[in-house]
Amino acid sequence: MLNLGGRFLEKPTLSICLLFLVFSVSISSYVYSITKPTDSSLAEYYLAENTEYFVGDIPTNDDGEIDFQKMHKVYWESISGWINDSELQRITDSEFIWLRSKALPNHKTKEELYFLIEHGGLNLEIFNEYGDSIFKYGNFLDQERLPNIFQSKFNWVKIPNDDSNYYYLRLYHKKGILFVITIVENLVGKQTALYREIALKNLTPIFFHSFFLMIGIICALVFFIEYKKQYNILLDFAAFSLCFGLLGLTSNVLIRYLFTNSETLFILTTVASNFVFIPMLSGVRRLFGSGRYKVLDILIYIDVVICSATTILVFSLPFVDSAHSLLISSRSFFLLFNLLNILGPIYITFESWKKGNPEAFGHFIGFSVTLLLVIIEIFLAIKSNDNSTNKVVLWGVLFGVISQGFALERAIFANRQKAQVYKEDLLKAEKSLKESQLKTLQTKMSPHYLFNSLNTIHALHKIKPELIGDAILSLANNYRFISDRTDRDWIPFEEEWNFLEDYLHLQKLRFYDTVKIDFKKSGDFSSVILPPLLLQPIIENSFKHGFRGSAEEQFQLFIHAKMIRDSVFSFVVYDNGIGIPEELLADKTKLLERSLGNIKERLRNLYSEFSFEVTRNFPEGARTEIEIILTSKVQQVP
Repeated sequence: MLNLGGRFLEKPTLSICLLFLVFSVSISSYVYSITKPTDSSLAEYYLAENTEYFVGDIPTNDDGEIDFQKMHKVYWESISGWINDSELQRITDSEFIWLRSKALPNHKTKEELYFLIEHGGLNLEIFNEYGDSIFKYGNFLDQERLPNIFQSKFNWVKIPNDDSNYYYLRLYHKKGILFVITIVENLVGKQTALYREIALKNLTPIFFHSFFLMIGIICALVFFIEYKKQYNILLDFAAFSLCFGLLGLTSNVLIRYLFTNSETLFILTTVASNFVFIPMLSGVRRLFGSGRYKVLDILIYIDVVICSATTILVFSLPFVDSAHSLLISSRSFFLLFNLLNILGPIYITFESWKKGNPEAFGHFIGFSVTLLLVIIEIFLAIKSNDNSTNKVVLWGVLFGVISQGFALERAIFANRQKAQVYKEDLLKAEKSLKESQLKTLQTKMSPHYLFNSLNTIHALHKIKPELIGDAILSLANNYRFISDRTDRDWIPFEEEWNFLEDYLHLQKLRFYDTVKIDFKKSGDFSSVILPPLLLQPIIENSFKHGFRGSAEEQFQLFIHAKMIRDSVFSFVVYDNGIGIPEELLADKTKLLERSLGNIKERLRNLYSEFSFEVTRNFPEGARTEIEIILTSKVQQVP
């Protein structure tokens, strides 16, 4: 039962369920916010719908008051539909603009009704049909103090409880300057109910775009943490998600209402909306190539130039009068350009699908649906005279984020599988290399060790023939160990220790009375396993390099194996030989070119936590010390 529970927790089932729950609740709440019955205390009221305008100011009478009866004789232009560039230019060139909007019908009630108006780049005053001022913002006599278009303002406007058929809006702005004025969510009602409705309509989009903003930040962090792996498509997706999240958050009316620094939001919205297509196009290019005639390359370069110029143009609006004319005359071009940014990926994904890439089909469908939604949004924007491209961009990039996200997941999964296969191949190659190194160590040791041992036995024949039997037995034990044990990956410590004991017995016979050996161990080694021939080369190093002096000199060799803790193995060898030359101590690379370097390399391949130190012994000789965390064994490929 415990194993079953453990296997369940190892799988991502719980996380998948949680994500599905969050996603389901988010979608359900968003659908509910759209389809739920409207609060009975609220009513829809559209400022742009059935609204008419008059370019210029209406003169006052001798008392300084506006004769609204004469205003019925004025010819009012319709504001619905698409306003051509010349007419829009005429509107911006006039300091005064009048709007006439139908009053809210059947609104006589004891309750006070309001609408929340957002405006920027202008001063305004609202009158009822009888000439009563029901709202005023700014000074109409001081053009220098007019707010610029970056400074979005919100005001609650109380609707008069009368029988007016029209509301008249007097707009005053700097000549040649664009301005914005709209009723938030096109709703009228009690102030508390209206505020609650605005918040409910915007909380889900805020959560949604915050999610993509966090995804972008996380992907960017992963890219820079794993910079050497060059996950370039991950960075494209990060930039794409960041732009999408920022665009949705900074253009959200509730965020704009709550955030006091409206200039920063305007700048972020401008940058995000202008550059959002570039990482999308770059991601599609990495997935499916640039296509015939380098379509995506050309689009990306054009995007960089046009978006940079547009951003500079927008930021210069408060300072350069000609910037407004340029933006007005380029409205149609920007709509066409947004369509090209989606047509390009459609063409590339279709071409890639036809060439046999099955993943391209899903992208082709996604971008085709995006194109349809963008066309619908453009149509609705023209019909409602909404010149903002934010909705177009939001709908357009949404499918781009989703499709690129799925493609990125598949690409990373495929790369992860390739990396896993590569890792397994690498581990196999490392194992083969280690086996080759061990075999090389055996072949190097066997003849050298055999010749020395035979010479020792020959010498014993003349001086102490009674020891020849022990020498031959030790030599036989050593070669039995080499032939039977060194083909294994791991052997018990006691077998390695017995091999060292036989080896040292032969060395004592060889060096006779000139070497004194202190050979001991302390601790419980019953569960310790080591790779074969790990320790012997360290001892051999003392005989080979340390004890090369006069035969009359008394050499000492100290060998100590111990368990410091349950999982920490320590092995120390030091001698009083000729020591290590200064040039070798200064250059560890040269020092480890001897057999000790091979030992360190084996340790690095076998353990993730170990220490290997070769130093000068005090007062003379050399000291080698190994410390291994036995539980840190690196997983080996069978």
